[in-house]
Amino acid sequence: MDRKIRKELEERDRRNQAAGDASISFYTATVDAPPHPHTVLGIAAGHERATPMEAVLSMQRRASEIGADGVLGASIMAVGTHPYRFIAYGTAVQWAQTE
Repeated sequence: MDRKIRKELEERDRRNQAAGDASISFYTATVDAPPHPHTVLGIAAGHERATPMEAVLSMQRRASEIGADGVLGASIMAVGTHPYRFIAYGTAVQWAQTE
């Protein structure tokens, strides 16, 4: 990877961590098939937000509040008319305990 791009990505990650960005440590996938066994907790839907990324963060916070380890089948929907607002939603899951 180009050194400049790597530095920009590392800087973005530092800023996100400092801002409390949950997406750094929270599993979110657009696919329905999880990487390992899980229990479905329900639908996690965030609040309407101005940008798609803010909508995803809102969804992740909601999933975390109900005890989820991740969200599968995540989707983003635009609502309203221009300027659009966005809502993210998906299936909140909790990973099965491994022995």
